[in-house]
Amino acid sequence: PNEEEEKGGNCTRRRHPPPNAPPKPNPSTKTPIPISIPIPMATGSRAPRRRRPRSPLTLIDDLVREIFLRVPVDDPVTLVRGAAGCRSWRSMLSAPNFARDYRKARSAAPVLGFLHNTTSEPEDRFASSHFVSTAAFRFRPPAYEDLSRWDVLDSRHGLALLHAPKSKRNKGFVVCDLVTSQRWKFGDPECYNVMWWPHGDHMDKRIRCSATVLCAKAQCDQLDCHGDGGPFRVALVGTDYRNLRSHATVYSSETREWRDTISVHNLDFVNGRGNSAVVGNKVYVQCVESDKVVEYNTHEQKLSLITLPFEDQEGIDESIDLMGVDDGSLLFASVLKAKLCLWTMEAGPGGAAGWARRWAIELKPSLPARFLTDRANTLVGFAEGVGVIFLSTRAGLYAIELNSGKGNKVHKGFFDKVIPYRSFCTRAIGWLPGL
Repeated sequence: PNEEEEKGGNCTRRRHPPPNAPPKPNPSTKTPIPISIPIPMATGSRAPRRRRPRSPLTLIDDLVREIFLRVPVDDPVTLVRGAAGCRSWRSMLSAPNFARDYRKARSAAPVLGFLHNTTSEPEDRFASSHFVSTAAFRFRPPAYEDLSRWDVLDSRHGLALLHAPKSKRNKGFVVCDLVTSQRWKFGDPECYNVMWWPHGDHMDKRIRCSATVLCAKAQCDQLDCHGDGGPFRVALVGTDYRNLRSHATVYSSETREWRDTISVHNLDFVNGRGNSAVVGNKVYVQCVESDKVVEYNTHEQKLSLITLPFEDQEGIDESIDLMGVDDGSLLFASVLKAKLCLWTMEAGPGGAAGWARRWAIELKPSLPARFLTDRANTLVGFAEGVGVIFLSTRAGLYAIELNSGKGNKVHKGFFDKVIPYRSFCTRAIGWLPGL
């Protein structure tokens, strides 16, 4: 049976297997199939659950999300194009958790541009506000086109505060989100003598008190404070020309009402066109040609005065200006010859104050040589959070970085005051037209 036959031509040959070859299996014999018998488990124990593997589509979405989270803040065009690519990416990029994670991965919101006011004619004191983009992608807020006849006063937390000139058609404030085009309008408080000049004494139709917009959220980190249209406050601090007292009031978007006006005796006028500073619930405004700073606690409704320690400045007089807040302290600055001198102040109890830090930045590497000692050099704005001071010269507008001391020219014009606008463009993705 182990022999094999080969047929070739007309003969048949028989092949014999080698002597040591193993025998072939009998096809009639069946191999038994092993049977697994389940072993009963001990009472109270559970079988381990197998983790279901994540689908390839989920892994791809997670990878795409991580890629979008790493897009630089100065390149929002990439995020907009990604949102317009397909519905799943749009849903991912417009989700609140993506915007929150994107903001928290950055230390501060970028500067998209600055706001400023101009007057068309000397006899016409109505202000015209403008937005100038300084971002690489030329951010142009569509919501600002019909607000050009409003007077811009302040900007914080992605919000711009404007006021309508004194006229019969428009009267009141408007808070505008330039990224999402959201607006909130409300009327003036009942403090006419604080907001306006007396009849016949001045031709300016703009308010003369200081106006500040601030976030109303507790423990605001300036990253996610207004990403979902959160509450805000507007604080007014000014001087009544009749009794030489400083007055203050605050508007809340939650109650939609102005609180009662409070006052404190002050012989100096509040600088309504200067910079204000916000530390927590407190608003700080400097007085004109004085060593006094008005502190307004919007939460406790308290108004007090702080005296600046000018006697400890080695010959520096009242020419220093309040710029804003740097690392939780009030920042003051002044241009002296070819240097930008800076001070940070910490306010103590009972109106006491002391300088916490002093340093200077050489302007020679940033400005042209013939404009270094020009008296027209003026500090016109400060971008909090990113540490950038704006210096207006006859050669143009320069942005000076406090940490590195480097400066670059951002505009060729001359400005009296600029209000930097900082915000994340990710909040605008959810407002794009549907696919």
